[in-house]
Amino acid sequence: MALSEEQEKWLKKIISDKYIQKIPEELLTEEFCLAAVQQDGWMLEYVPEVLKTEALCLVAVQNGRYDTALRFVPEAQKTEALCLAAVQRNGYALEYVPEALRTEALYLTAVQQAGGALKFVPDEKRTEAVCLAAVQQNSSLLRNIPDEKKTEAVCLAAVQQDSSLLRNIPDEKKTETVCLAAVEQDSSLLRNIPDEKKTEAVCLAAVEQDSGLLRNIPDEKKTETVCLAAVRQDSSLLRNIPDEKKTEAVCIEAVKQDKDAMKCVPKDKIDAVNAAMKERD
Repeated sequence: MALSEEQEKWLKKIISDKYIQKIPEELLTEEFCLAAVQQDGWMLEYVPEVLKTEALCLVAVQNGRYDTALRFVPEAQKTEALCLAAVQRNGYALEYVPEALRTEALYLTAVQQAGGALKFVPDEKRTEAVCLAAVQQNSSLLRNIPDEKKTEAVCLAAVQQDSSLLRNIPDEKKTETVCLAAVEQDSSLLRNIPDEKKTEAVCLAAVEQDSGLLRNIPDEKKTETVCLAAVRQDSSLLRNIPDEKKTEAVCIEAVKQDKDAMKCVPKDKIDAVNAAMKERD
């Protein structure tokens, strides 16, 4: 049924001024209320309870401009389908979903739409899929995830967006994959990685960006590959490598860069380095 001329006038008013609560009762028909919530779902707040049908409520939650209209839906009308439609439109609508209707699929849909909806997901319901969807939406939400829920996939998704979040990951969860992703973006984060987690790949990624970080690598982790990468950029770092790790290749590379590095070459490597320099000349 079409709206009357008077209803059309009022509809124009409520679009700009939210005057629906002042409309004469005789004009508040189901058709008028439907037209109102199609313009702005929040108008559902002023719809008489008797006119809040499931169909009208569904239209309302699908048309909220700034916030969810689910808060104005009577509990009896909150079906699984309606709540799903609400969180698809606005993830924060999860706050108004009855406990009985909160499935993992609903939680997942909500955080996929708005990562911040994670705050309405109880810790015991924060599955890897839910946490992953949340940090993919907003990496900083890693801080709101319990340590025991910080899986490699979740941590990796977070540090790939914001490497500094490595600091919010407990040491036991700092896998090589996660650490590597972090230091590839910000080599200084090597300092936030425990020595036992400083693998050759992680250390190499760090010194390739900042050779000075060789000083933050334990002697036992200073492999030939890592040391070569460091002295190739700064030959003076040869002095930060223990003699037993100064292979011929490392010493030769350092002296190639700067002959003064010869001062740091162990006696048993001097002949080999001199020979290499003569061949080079």
